Amino acid sequence: MPPSTLLSPSELAYLHTSLSLDPPIRPDARSPTSFRPLVAETDLLPTTNGSARLCFADGSEAIVGVKAEVERTTGSKTAGHYADEANRGKDEDTKMHSGEADVDEERRQQARGKGQDSWIEVTVDMPGFGRDDDGVVVFLGQMLREGLVADKGLRDRLWIGWGWHWRVYVD
Repeated sequence: MPPSTLLSPSELAYLHTSLSLDPPIRPDARSPTSFRPLVAETDLLPTTNGSARLCFADGSEAIVGVKAEVERTTGSKTAGHYADEANRGKDEDTKMHSGEADVDEERRQQARGKGQDSWIEVTVDMPGFGRDDDGVVVFLGQMLREGLVADKGLRDRLWIGWGWHWRVYVD
């Protein structure tokens, strides 16, 4: 468990009273609609496909790296099925160059429902927590993963076709 901040009864009373007023008065003098300053940087980690660092006003920070790999999709489809998909892809290329169809929309329609949640992996590491199986770490990792797979749009975008897909690692 993270260390809890213990407040004295007088501190709790002050916070409760000041935040219950209309409009609320915050202890740090911010208005009710203002946010704490946040600094964001991108492309920090050289060996990832994408990365970011968020620095919060209280001194804490979060660093995330995203890595993607192409993998063969496992399933019951035969090599002949993938050859048919490849030929269909050549037809799409021909249509795209001749201006006969919107290939991007057609590709999205083909990918719908073909993605899998297992293609997205989220790993959380928090200083101060000695083990990866600590309840807080596992809960936070699952919460972040659910946010990525909830609408199914991301996972369907990971399907490449012709028996291949992207696997995304978020650390």
